[in-house]
Amino acid sequence: MTTENSAEPLKVGTAVKILNSGYGAATIAEYRGPLGPRGVRVYRVRVQDKPRPAYIEVREDQLQVLDDARDLRPTGS
Repeated sequence: MTTENSAEPLKVGTAVKILNSGYGAATIAEYRGPLGPRGVRVYRVRVQDKPRPAYIEVREDQLQVLDDARDLRPTGS
């Protein structure tokens, strides 16, 4: 399920996947505000990358909320 224009922004710590990125599960680290084109919400997302995590700023329409802990497993496991 992709994020839809809900009244509330996603909460910090929400598990998400960045669509068409090749990254696995990520978590919302910060809500940056309506900084995108036409006021689209922008989030700072923490992606587990080796050797350190990476932080990426992503528009809300590029995120898919993961509903379940099973979605957090790396692909191929």
